[in-house]
Amino acid sequence: MRYLLISDENAELARYRGGELQVTFTVPRGQFDWIRANLADQLHVSPQLSTYYYGFNLRRAPFKNQPKLRRALSLVIDREKLARLVLRVGELPAYGWVAPGMDNYTSQSFDYAGLPMATRIAEAQQLYREAGYSREKPLTFELRYNAGEVHTKLALAIAAMWKEALGVEVRLTQVEFKSLLQDIDRGDVEMFRSSWVGDYNDAYTFAQVLESDFGVNLPHYDSPRYDALLHSAQLHQDPLTRGALLEEAERVMLADHPILPLYFYVNKHLVKPEVIGWYDNVMNVVYSRDLALATGRR
Repeated sequence: MRYLLISDENAELARYRGGELQVTFTVPRGQFDWIRANLADQLHVSPQLSTYYYGFNLRRAPFKNQPKLRRALSLVIDREKLARLVLRVGELPAYGWVAPGMDNYTSQSFDYAGLPMATRIAEAQQLYREAGYSREKPLTFELRYNAGEVHTKLALAIAAMWKEALGVEVRLTQVEFKSLLQDIDRGDVEMFRSSWVGDYNDAYTFAQVLESDFGVNLPHYDSPRYDALLHSAQLHQDPLTRGALLEEAERVMLADHPILPLYFYVNKHLVKPEVIGWYDNVMNVVYSRDLALATGRR
């Protein structure tokens, strides 16, 4: 088996179509619709252990001690529209924190995930008013994110949703990734873009991120109930009991809205029909020892 390092996604697709490759590392964003229409039987899209989110700085205004305001902002984000019209490479709308597909874990969601958008907007407008804001006296804050085409498109789309539904005024600030991390570390942000990639196939790799004393708890979420559930989960070796405790912890956290999950990343590969033994998995690891080519095919 040979592995080729191809940095250009379009060049990789061209070589795949030309018969030089049997499996691709990814698929080009700009070609995804064509691939789905013409190579659907060879396209493999599956959940990845990664969540893209916006984080609130919970240590300063305007989001400190304001769970209802944070909920209002989340309610009016049309995540399905973002996935369909902005992202467009099979990403999954995220209404929870732990990526789907985890062993011994049932995905959790905000309690409004299945409600019609009109109902969600009505609730958000009520919460917005209760927090002391209106179109005449709008909430204003800065969303800081690192440079990148997708990050910019998402920020513009979400800012427009907030503006249309609530009248929120958002300042969009784009910085280099290193600067963003420094700003978050100093607490010099109001809302920020980030993502988390799980290290192993267990929900704890996500749950631990928001533990109060964990080093990369970027929003500085602090919930004794959440911490207690994580501690209890660590004491149980039975996977079902442990999973149930982590699920309850996620529900507690989602009710507090310390973050705004936006979408789950997905693994994207093209695999030729002659490849035998390919298996999609959340770790995105397929061992070459498990693969073969059909007899007579190279």
